[in-house]
Amino acid sequence: MDTKITERVTNDPYAKLLGMSVDEIAEGFAKVSMDVTDNMLNIHGTANGGVIFSLADAAFAIASNTYEQQAVGINVNINFIAAGFSNDRLIAVAKEVSKNSKLGFYNMEVRNEHDQLIATADGMVYRKNKINA
Repeated sequence: MDTKITERVTNDPYAKLLGMSVDEIAEGFAKVSMDVTDNMLNIHGTANGGVIFSLADAAFAIASNTYEQQAVGINVNINFIAAGFSNDRLIAVAKEVSKNSKLGFYNMEVRNEHDQLIATADGMVYRKNKINA
């Protein structure tokens, strides 16, 4: 994959703020991980749903932008399956299901370091104009 695309999709200030790391990228695919810290917990002492969503969304954004065309999310649906806890390592994988010149559909999974399924999600992007090199 083009190094300019890799640089663009791995330079997300919000993902950096949350301590996410991009572990793997390929066309239509991304694997992103992060450690859950105490300041990411909700009132139940588990990982806030917004944190889990953000991780899935980051993988989705990277996977959908691995082409020379800007993609913006138009819909995401998430299902929370199990709780994440402080000190868990959460790993999100986004995979392209279908793509055409204007739309792309992706499936995402978030798992912990023990391979326990934490959440599933699916999302759709709208593909805008080709990115200038």
